[in-house]
Amino acid sequence: MKTMIKRFYAPAFVAASLFALTACTDGNDWDVDKSHDRLFGINSNNISVEAEDVTAILSFTGVPGAQYYIVEISTDSLYDDIPLGGTAHSIVFGQDKSITKPPFTLTDLAGDTNYFLRVKAQSDEKGDPHWAYYTKNTVVSTFKTKAEQIFNPIESTDRGEDQIHVTWDASKTVSNIIVKDAEGNEVQNITLNDRDKASGDYIITGLAPSSTYVITINNGEAVRGTLIGTTTAAMPAADFKYFLPEDVDCISTELIQGLVDEAVAAAGDERNYSVTIGIPAGKTIDFHGTSEDGSNTNVRIPDGMSITFFGLAGGDAPTLTFTKNLDIEGSHSYVAFENVKVVENGGQYFINQGNSCSVNEFRVKDCEMSGFKNAFFRMQNGSNAKVVDKLIISNSIFHDMCSGYSFIHVDAGSGVGVVKNIDIDGCTLYNVAVGGKMFIYSNKTEMDNLSVRNTTFYNCIGNNQYWVDFNGKGTTGTFEFVQCLFTKTPDEATKNIRSANDCDIRESYYTNDFFKTLKGSNPLDISSDELFVDPANADFHFKGGRILYCGDPRWYTAEE
Repeated sequence: MKTMIKRFYAPAFVAASLFALTACTDGNDWDVDKSHDRLFGINSNNISVEAEDVTAILSFTGVPGAQYYIVEISTDSLYDDIPLGGTAHSIVFGQDKSITKPPFTLTDLAGDTNYFLRVKAQSDEKGDPHWAYYTKNTVVSTFKTKAEQIFNPIESTDRGEDQIHVTWDASKTVSNIIVKDAEGNEVQNITLNDRDKASGDYIITGLAPSSTYVITINNGEAVRGTLIGTTTAAMPAADFKYFLPEDVDCISTELIQGLVDEAVAAAGDERNYSVTIGIPAGKTIDFHGTSEDGSNTNVRIPDGMSITFFGLAGGDAPTLTFTKNLDIEGSHSYVAFENVKVVENGGQYFINQGNSCSVNEFRVKDCEMSGFKNAFFRMQNGSNAKVVDKLIISNSIFHDMCSGYSFIHVDAGSGVGVVKNIDIDGCTLYNVAVGGKMFIYSNKTEMDNLSVRNTTFYNCIGNNQYWVDFNGKGTTGTFEFVQCLFTKTPDEATKNIRSANDCDIRESYYTNDFFKTLKGSNPLDISSDELFVDPANADFHFKGGRILYCGDPRWYTAEE
């Protein structure tokens, strides 16, 4: 080679050629430093993660020449000085060369957990590039998996007055259950033993009646499931508690009268004594009296007795079928229905009071009532004095009723019959008074206070009727609708409220298919069908994750 160069080229050109030959020789395969022959690195800006509870889809822009990819995630920080798999919680994917192109699904993750992530291309012929890290706004960050839900739903049979039974997928690894109260304070942290884990069930005890708890099941720090559970109410206190035998299928005047002697003896006062009737869960019980000729009559509460009809825990709320009505004649400190379903079976009214009465409180709590053709609560016209000081309705649902009269219908004008105070809170009314009259009617008779709060109305009050009608009178005190949700009316009649004093409507909303004119409520530029999941089938949860703190709280959509 050197001889040939000397023979054919001038000395200056020979020198230049030798320099060029040396440079080319440095770049040939037989003389390469492979540490400088690397794959291109992945652009961190092109890495994205779509996380579920225990999986996540990793996407990125592939690299030319890459044969496969290595992915590492960890709950610990990742950076270049840490070797592959070098953290205490590292999970490495792709060492078997299985990740040949994006996207890739990361599996066996923990729910509700933050992960750091890095990825790099690999080739058997070329050197490693630098790690590319998952970033947010160009800063190394974490992605978070969604919370798992391995809990099964809480059924009515799982709830007691001081306990909640929870169950979960026993194939999942768990360590403990944490119970917090409604304010977020931890009240129990339960370490699960091997039996609990294998069976996938636990009874949380030591809870307070009528209380709501947030219950999480964890595996170490990772949350694997979350439930909101509410204990049942404790059986209300009374001078005498009577547990209705399983073989009794009717609550009658005669049955109630048979409790008087024991209740009076316990109270020591025949003019003021109390009874609670505990009705077995899941039972269907007729509700009527019987006349001498064997025909059905109204059920009458004995004078002086205060009474609670209470559905016991341990299953679905018992059902009372009203063949006739309830008669509250006489004097009573209170009459209450709690945790029961009440359906019409020919009675047409829940209360249709014609006889004289004086009741301090009439309460309906945690109930569902339906089917009463004419009215839920009516005071008849006539000369008999009928006074209910407080009508209190809470956390209850009323539907498909009152096609003849109003939901609450005080017919007896000029103070002969009066409901002095009405308090309604946390209720839902649907298909009520569609072809009937008002929501509340108090004929020429003042009330002290009328307050309706946190209540959802759907397809209520048609037939060109007022929403509330005092027919020339009003209230002497509070008259308000607060945080109520007014949706869909049966017709487009725009009547409002007729009262001698203004109604204070605030923090309330109406959909564009609600046609009453209730001054103070705020418009929602959507229909009921757009707002609710399935209103025609009584599912009034808000659709599409909408968060609206208005109406009956049972339908709220939780924030994610």
